[in-house]
Amino acid sequence: MTTLFGVLLSAGGIAVAGWLIHHRRAVAAAFGGGATAIAFIGFAVLTNAAPVLAGDHSSALIGLLVFALVAWLFLARRGRLAGPPDIWRRICLGLAGAMLVWCVAVDLLTGDGVYGSRMPAYAAAGLLLLAVWLLGAGAPVSLGAMAYTGLAVLSLLTIPTAVYGQAWRACTGGQLEKCSLAGGLFKSFYDSENYIALITSFTLVAAVCALRGMQRWAVVAFCLLVIVATGSRTSYLALAAVACWVFGAMLLEWRRPYQRINFVLCVSLVIGAVATATYLTWSASKNTLSNRGNIWIHAREYIAGSEGTGVGVSKWYLLRDIGEAPHHFFHSGYVLAIFSGGFVALTLWGLLLATLLRAPVVDGRAFSAKAPVALFMIYSFTEVVWNPLSADGLTWIFALLVLTVSTLGSTGRVTVDASATAGHRPGALARFRRLTGRPPLGQVTTDARD
Repeated sequence: MTTLFGVLLSAGGIAVAGWLIHHRRAVAAAFGGGATAIAFIGFAVLTNAAPVLAGDHSSALIGLLVFALVAWLFLARRGRLAGPPDIWRRICLGLAGAMLVWCVAVDLLTGDGVYGSRMPAYAAAGLLLLAVWLLGAGAPVSLGAMAYTGLAVLSLLTIPTAVYGQAWRACTGGQLEKCSLAGGLFKSFYDSENYIALITSFTLVAAVCALRGMQRWAVVAFCLLVIVATGSRTSYLALAAVACWVFGAMLLEWRRPYQRINFVLCVSLVIGAVATATYLTWSASKNTLSNRGNIWIHAREYIAGSEGTGVGVSKWYLLRDIGEAPHHFFHSGYVLAIFSGGFVALTLWGLLLATLLRAPVVDGRAFSAKAPVALFMIYSFTEVVWNPLSADGLTWIFALLVLTVSTLGSTGRVTVDASATAGHRPGALARFRRLTGRPPLGQVTTDARD
């Protein structure tokens, strides 16, 4: 079975790469321009290829890639530093910057200061925020950009599978018994199958909401093949939860457009997520959620007495080096924030999530456009999707969460007709087309162009 899955994954990766090249104009439209699409997708692919290209020096290579992206954007914008025109996306980046500055200050002032060579990672995180700022000043980005970028990264990770024997990890036994239908755990050239499943999950959700027709279902089939091969239970649970969001979005947007999500709902969802993460952190036992609790216990014990401010992320590497903490990273974006900057950083994290949810879209499909944000909130309970204090192969996800302004690529503001304003439902044919995602007769979405 492993050989069969390996051949299927390689064939699927080759097909995806060819499909992206064939539909390059649709890819360019999703990014608002071909040059931007090439630069950003190239950045995402190369940062994920860094472990193969540079080995132990992959972090240095990623830092150079971030610097190169910023330099290219600065030259392309002719030195103009104008950020996103939308105030909500400016606030997103401002909160991310405030969180970075706060956590760096805590790290510098706590204990003996920054442990190890952490400052280059902080610098890379700052440059990444500058890159997102400059990208936001360009043409609008649609949700399709996340699907296309994820597919490009997945093609890189899957194409070598048939001939790369180390792409699989042996199934585990005992208390943490874990296996897939392939008879192994697909990890590509990374150490964990969960990393591959995370990228695939965001690609799948973006494709379901942004693509149409047979393209959508072909991408869904490929993504499900990858997730099944990884055997990642985290992705199964996260996707099941977000499926409820997507289904609810279809029902709500069936009746009328939503340019933005209600502010009270945004705040309520974020408060619920932050409260749940805090409860998990302080109630976890060693065996909680496949032994993730063991990591969280060490984190909360070390910051005891400094819960408000945290101790700085570099102290975690100190604990690992002296054998007082597990080798794994935090396995939770919320715990990373608490350890690095305490409840202050967690508050900034929550405000950032609320702003991401609240930021408007221009095509009236706010709930669909925010499905990846919902997945981000859920996945962050058990994985570090975005590390605000560094740059890695997953940072493209956060960048596109901030930059997305539409679902289907429309750049014009949606006009709501009188019947919709009055609360009347559209005709049966129009409701069917909206539910299935097909545009009205005579209209073609931007992403539908070849």
